[in-house]
Amino acid sequence: MINPQVFKTPVVLVTVSLGLWHFVSASWIYSKAYAATFLINNAWQKTLVTNKINKPWSWADTWPVAALSIPSIGLSEIVLSGDSGSSLAFGPGLSYAGAALDNNGVKLISGHRDTHFNKLKSININDAIFIKTPVSNKQYKVKDIGIVDSRMYLIDADNVNYDLVLSTCYPFNSISVGGTERFIVGAIEL
Repeated sequence: MINPQVFKTPVVLVTVSLGLWHFVSASWIYSKAYAATFLINNAWQKTLVTNKINKPWSWADTWPVAALSIPSIGLSEIVLSGDSGSSLAFGPGLSYAGAALDNNGVKLISGHRDTHFNKLKSININDAIFIKTPVSNKQYKVKDIGIVDSRMYLIDADNVNYDLVLSTCYPFNSISVGGTERFIVGAIEL
């Protein structure tokens, strides 16, 4: 039988308090992630109707610009404007270094390997990629898949070989942050 006096000791009270604090902190992070997903989807729906920028929250430095789907791997994501760290925390981002989604030129979309672009590890040559913007629905076909060293390889937005490039860090199962390797998917518009 447990002695009730044990729970009155300072060590137990501190341990229980720390455990509760960690639980609440973790719950807060998941709550914010859920709310952000809801707000981003809501902003995307407004964007489809208005064809104007709709920020998911008033102080956001990004906004939804497209819906990306790759049915063969079960990937479906809202693409955000920009690929800064603050944008990529909420979804894949359209790089300003590339072309706009409805313009000619190479579109560059990047995402985190451990969240939004984790399913890219299962992509294959000839898989279809669909991108919906407020004014267009485009289909792409995967032509190349590769791993490059970001210190020696720069994605050239003027490259005429691809219409779309998806990029994420590599390897997918790495426990270290950053790294120089990138998993690159090159696709052409159909």
